[in-house]
Amino acid sequence: MNLIHDTWIPVDRQSGPDKRIAPWQVTDTEDPVLRLAAPRPDFNGALLQFLIGLLQTACTPQTPNDWAQWLDHPPTPDELRQRFEPFAHAFELDGKGPRFMQDFDKIEGEEKPISNLLIDAPGAQTLKQNADHFIKRGLVETACPSCIATALFTLQTNAPSGGVGHRTSLRGGGPLSTLVALDPTSSGLPDDLWRAAWLNVLDQSALAGLPGYSSTPEYAKVFPWLDHTRTSEKKTGHDTTPLDAAPLQMYWGMPRRIRVQWNKTTSGHCDLCGEQSDELVSHYITRNYGTNYIGAWQHPLSPHQISKEGEPLPRHAQPGGISYRHWLGLTQGGDKDIPALVITAFKNRKLDAEQLRMHVFGYDMDNMKARCWYESTFPLFNVDESIANLFSQRSSELIEAAVETSRLTRAGIKDAWFKRPGDAKGDTGFLVQAFFDHTETAFFSQLRQLKEQLEAGEDGRASLYAWHKVLRRTALELFDYWTARGDFESVNPRRIAEARNRLGRWLNSETKGLANLLGITVTKEKAA
Repeated sequence: MNLIHDTWIPVDRQSGPDKRIAPWQVTDTEDPVLRLAAPRPDFNGALLQFLIGLLQTACTPQTPNDWAQWLDHPPTPDELRQRFEPFAHAFELDGKGPRFMQDFDKIEGEEKPISNLLIDAPGAQTLKQNADHFIKRGLVETACPSCIATALFTLQTNAPSGGVGHRTSLRGGGPLSTLVALDPTSSGLPDDLWRAAWLNVLDQSALAGLPGYSSTPEYAKVFPWLDHTRTSEKKTGHDTTPLDAAPLQMYWGMPRRIRVQWNKTTSGHCDLCGEQSDELVSHYITRNYGTNYIGAWQHPLSPHQISKEGEPLPRHAQPGGISYRHWLGLTQGGDKDIPALVITAFKNRKLDAEQLRMHVFGYDMDNMKARCWYESTFPLFNVDESIANLFSQRSSELIEAAVETSRLTRAGIKDAWFKRPGDAKGDTGFLVQAFFDHTETAFFSQLRQLKEQLEAGEDGRASLYAWHKVLRRTALELFDYWTARGDFESVNPRRIAEARNRLGRWLNSETKGLANLLGITVTKEKAA
């Protein structure tokens, strides 16, 4: 199967779900392609990055105007096919020559079940201890070529640590991706798969500043499977820095050495997508010490943080999920936060006609263990440079106040629940997450009002007062909700009342507590 020529990407078209397309069909107008429809959310995230990478590689616009032209008036499928054709030889999934996302050379090693390509598959130690309670063994025994191609790209893009010499992805294990997306409720453009991908393609000027950039790079510098693997054994291998590859390899990084056993196929239904196939595969071979990406790589689809050594490190999802408390660093940046290049490009393009959003997703990894897949969307705001600093300052004040209020609300609830809250066992992080879930809509409403206030020449302090009321009300409502649940025989009404009073004093103080944190003075109110 060739991933340029053949139909393999699962999508929903306007006529209905369960369709498959070749990449060049993404702009079909007869039956528009609306969205990806893979059987797993991580597959959808990977396929979207596949399309972005392919467009960035084959169709980099020369100027911002060229980019804007294709946003409004997409190329025809035939035009895209012509652009993709020179790269088709790099996208053969099987056969005698180079294979997509697989080692250039035949490798020897122990056969692995095809399910091990899935990031959340139970590891060898888990199976040995019979501890696969949540992701059971034996659920995926065979897979079709379409799902194998997606699984290969998903693994190579997100590769976690996998034991001695099994390298992580170019962005580390389970990187966070932040993409620009249309807001279907307010955009004047069709909310389709073409826009979801093209909004995240950079023009040539944005790529030209990356180390090692060339407008005509060697194919093997972009697609590492077209040449012998740059291995990373301790004594004889080499690390791979941005100077050892073309910047476009960031979209096609291949840290794992894998060869799918295409010579052992069967017929039946794919255990992942359910489709009938005569080329179901059950095993692959892997070997350690593949490409070891180190140094100041800055993947265009990921936010970064500056390390102590001054290098940009990709951000990763953490326990507790992704909420608006992360919004400022992901969109506006800061002293140590660098938004993804595609987010920065959005701000530079100043697309005032469309309301856009940020699509955030990624695995929360604990070394080799996938704890959770997180995915969310948040508004993006185009803010004029004249008010950008004050907008960021006020946004930061709103977020810091929410973080502290959520912390003290959780502490107050624990004080009410337990006689010795410091000794209480169990994770109460869900209380913090509940706080942010309940205040998210109000937060972004405040940001819209803040932007309007600053554009009108105000200082934005009105948003601080409004936010104070939201946080105060939510904290007490959640306190009452959670303390009213539990074993009533063990409830201590006095302890609950004392904990609520302490929280209320902090929330309602005229000069201290929450008001002081926001830098405002409020009229004292009794706790409800």
